[in-house]
Amino acid sequence: MTTLTPPRAQSSVPERPDGGPSGSRFARWRASWRVALRMAWRDARRHRGRSILVFVMVALPTGLLVGIATFASSETVTGTDRVPLALGPARAAVSGPDNRSLQQGADPDQAMSFGEADRAAKAIPGFDRDVSSGAPSNVAAIQRLTGGEVARVGTTSLRHRVGDRSVSADLMVLDTSKPWGDKAHLLSGRWATSAREVVVTPYGISRGMPTSGEATLVSGGTEYPVTVVGTASAFNGWGGMPDVVTTEPIAQDTLYSWQWLVLRDTPVTYAEVEQLNPYGLRVFSADVVRHPPTDAELPPELRQLNGYQQDQLRVLVAVGAVMLFIVTTLLVAPAFAVSASRQRRTLALAASNGAETRQLRRKVLAQALVLGAASAVVSAVLAVGALRLAQLWWVHHRPWTTHRYFDLPVAAVSFVVVCSVLSALVAAMIPAARLGRLDIVGVMRGQSVSPRLNKVAPVLGAVVAVAGGAGLLWAVRTEQREIPIVATGLALVLGALLLVPLLLVGAGRLAARLPVAPRLATRDAARHRTRSVPTVTAIVAGTIALTMFSIGLASDTEQRRREYQPRAAAGEGFFNYYPSDAAAESGNGQEVDSNAIADRAVQIVRRVTPHLVVSPLGVVQASGMGMTDTDPLPVINVVPPGCTPEQTINGGPAGMVDAGGALPGAPGARPDPSLVCNVVGSIGMRQVGVLSAADLASAPWLSAAQKSVVADGGILLDDPKLVRAGTAQVATGSYTTDPDTGMQKPGPMRVASLPAAGGALPFDGQSLGALVSTDTARARGWSVSGQTVLLRDPDGAISRADQDALSEAVGDEGEAYVERGFQRDDRVVMLALFGGFALLLLIVTLISTALSLAEQRADLGTFAAVGATRGTRRRLAAAQASVVALIGAVLGIAVGLVPGIALTYPLTSQSWDPATGVEVHRAPIIEIPWLPLAAVVVGVPLVAALLSYAAIRKAPAMTRRAD
Repeated sequence: MTTLTPPRAQSSVPERPDGGPSGSRFARWRASWRVALRMAWRDARRHRGRSILVFVMVALPTGLLVGIATFASSETVTGTDRVPLALGPARAAVSGPDNRSLQQGADPDQAMSFGEADRAAKAIPGFDRDVSSGAPSNVAAIQRLTGGEVARVGTTSLRHRVGDRSVSADLMVLDTSKPWGDKAHLLSGRWATSAREVVVTPYGISRGMPTSGEATLVSGGTEYPVTVVGTASAFNGWGGMPDVVTTEPIAQDTLYSWQWLVLRDTPVTYAEVEQLNPYGLRVFSADVVRHPPTDAELPPELRQLNGYQQDQLRVLVAVGAVMLFIVTTLLVAPAFAVSASRQRRTLALAASNGAETRQLRRKVLAQALVLGAASAVVSAVLAVGALRLAQLWWVHHRPWTTHRYFDLPVAAVSFVVVCSVLSALVAAMIPAARLGRLDIVGVMRGQSVSPRLNKVAPVLGAVVAVAGGAGLLWAVRTEQREIPIVATGLALVLGALLLVPLLLVGAGRLAARLPVAPRLATRDAARHRTRSVPTVTAIVAGTIALTMFSIGLASDTEQRRREYQPRAAAGEGFFNYYPSDAAAESGNGQEVDSNAIADRAVQIVRRVTPHLVVSPLGVVQASGMGMTDTDPLPVINVVPPGCTPEQTINGGPAGMVDAGGALPGAPGARPDPSLVCNVVGSIGMRQVGVLSAADLASAPWLSAAQKSVVADGGILLDDPKLVRAGTAQVATGSYTTDPDTGMQKPGPMRVASLPAAGGALPFDGQSLGALVSTDTARARGWSVSGQTVLLRDPDGAISRADQDALSEAVGDEGEAYVERGFQRDDRVVMLALFGGFALLLLIVTLISTALSLAEQRADLGTFAAVGATRGTRRRLAAAQASVVALIGAVLGIAVGLVPGIALTYPLTSQSWDPATGVEVHRAPIIEIPWLPLAAVVVGVPLVAALLSYAAIRKAPAMTRRAD
């Protein structure tokens, strides 16, 4: 093979009298690029089919990334977004007061107590904490403190009767005599003028509220008839829409969450916010949100927190930028590699006529710049436009949605577009760099094969890939920072990509025993590596990402399956009922009769599903309540081995061990000393459950020995470590709470030894760690409360129809649950993940195959001339598509296993021990979804082969070959 270096062309720029070219070097460079871009634009219009394919290759990842960035930015509701709906014409919204002094930046939701500011809040002059914050006297006190006029706005949750059901209804109290702009405006009718009139919103209408006439609202068991006098669009402080709006509280004894809207001519500045924070007030100021304080203006604690968050953001942006650039480059590389390969004859002809190498490279790069820029910009515009239209449609049909904000992240979108253009240039630089070794004679004769395999690159790639994989596993196991993890991950991927040429050559040599079509396709991929390597690397990159994310998702699901705690015995269930009138009683300081509520729950079950067996399940509680914070409160706790009765209230000392020399938590646990002793009891992490003796005697999930223990007045513990020589120590006593420190101080404690047995309880998910009979609790003088009813069907598992009937009967005042074991909730995500990546890999394969077949038009014509049928040509096209897809998918899965396994360390190596609530460190759970990955390895090449097979329809044009 003869390689000719293209000669230096004569410059077309006029020469100066002294023999040098006229104009500056920059002017000549600009003129040459202007010509190259003009030619590239002309070629793009002339070869529309090739340009469309390149557009799709660039537009797919670009549009997807722009859409994700825009959607994420729109979903991130900023304070500026909330201002029109939360404040309307008001300058600020003030809420509180908290008991502690606060410090805040622009966002009141992140207000905290720090350092010296962590002290009791200052008293607001004239403000009475013992009455409603919406009382006129308290409104006047806030008005004097903030200046200007203050309007109160209150929210609460009531009930609304819809047939036999009772559903919740969010109520907002607002002075509608004032104009509120976007915050609240009428749609029809008029505003309410009294507490017996309401205005409904589109959200309330969607939940069963009438648009006119009479309605009944319920609060604390009391019914309040109201008249609907209009419809309106209204929003609360966080951008949600209530069900109804009125001007005065409907139920005066209902708990309301009050805010004060500051109406004045001047803005509420950050200096004023700092003056209000010591009173325990949170301030949402329109001026502060739009002009947030600088780091120098923030308190030192907030400044440090803000700096840490910015550092984390910078790292994430850097990592995302690198990954974005690499993925986009690999995805668009096949288009420009094949496009440059198709232009070899044109470039060789230009070189033979005196074109310089730099002019040829400039032509290739200009085409990449034109097509890349046009594709990136158009795809970004289409993605943003489609997302905006979808959002407008959604808001029009669901005006109460919180997904109403549209925020175009100009910087992020511009960054994605620039990365896409740079990726196109980088992808085109690889074939452009080979133009210095252009075999002009061979190209003109129609002979064009890749040079000999570089034996150094695969060895270097193997070393880099192995080192990167080992480094990645080390980095995640030792919890290194993001930079080492990203660096080792990139080394793994880039090293693996250097192995692709070797794999293609090896596949070509091993294809001797294959049938004709796959043998020719495999050898063609090995001989024309300039167009097959970019396609394989693109498929490798996509498959690596798919393998990594799928392993992480599957492993996380497997961890949740292993840690799943059944809330009842298999096929059985429970019925929780908490009516709204009980909520009102507890909010007004009245003690709730939980046993009466349990009786009402039993009545509902027997009315709706009379064939089910019901068993009220109670819990042991501390009987009685202290009149003040300093009054003694009773307590009943199980004493773990190694703990004293007093330590069951505040926990044991660090380093405490049980009788066996181990911590009372799970193996490998690092327990919090404040939690290892108060594990089970009335103030423990898990409570003591109470069932009737008859229910315990017939429980199928108890052994005969366990039934004997609880029948003899004993206790059943789900943690065997709490049992000592067949007994358990139960402490009964009292404690007081220090009002200054919040610490609990034990009082006199008595210890009783009860017969005990260890065994798993089938309803650990309800935070029960022990079980006794009602007779035992009564004999010990323990108070029992309960609102849960266990359900059992004597004929088998409870049907879904019965569960749905109970859920419909209780509405949102309770829950009907049936234990059906662990249910995967990631199926849709897994299907979307595999479907999306499989579609992307399929598109890359098909487009690359289409471009390759267009380049092989002369070869196909030769095949037809020597007698190849359309079936042979179809099999050849199918084999070409399947070979590159199969090699890329297999290598991608092999490489993706390493980052996928590495991802399981942060996802599954840490969990919480349900017995002690402490962090547990253990070996990661590695779950590889072999079947879905195998489906990708087989499915993508197969589908690509079938589509490529069907695409060959007509005989190719046969021309006279030069050789």
